[in-house]
Amino acid sequence: KHIRIALSMERNPPVQQAIEQGAIPPLVAALHRKDHPELQFEAAWALTNIASGSTEAVRALVGHGAQALFVQLLSSPNSDVQEQAVW
Repeated sequence: KHIRIALSMERNPPVQQAIEQGAIPPLVAALHRKDHPELQFEAAWALTNIASGSTEAVRALVGHGAQALFVQLLSSPNSDVQEQAVW
């Protein structure tokens, strides 16, 4: 949740810093946690904030397989997770 809040800053979110510090792999791993929809929601939100950064940020997400997981989250039984996956 702390990463998501930091990445939600309106001005100059620390997207590149999050990437360099290795935030993407654990966030992508959290998308797999069907047993924990709140964690999926928070991770998806943080990852969509990373995706709003540079082209390189999007490439980093794609490189970790995030896009396929977002498609899978559209079928989540949790509507909040579904909505976040659309972003």
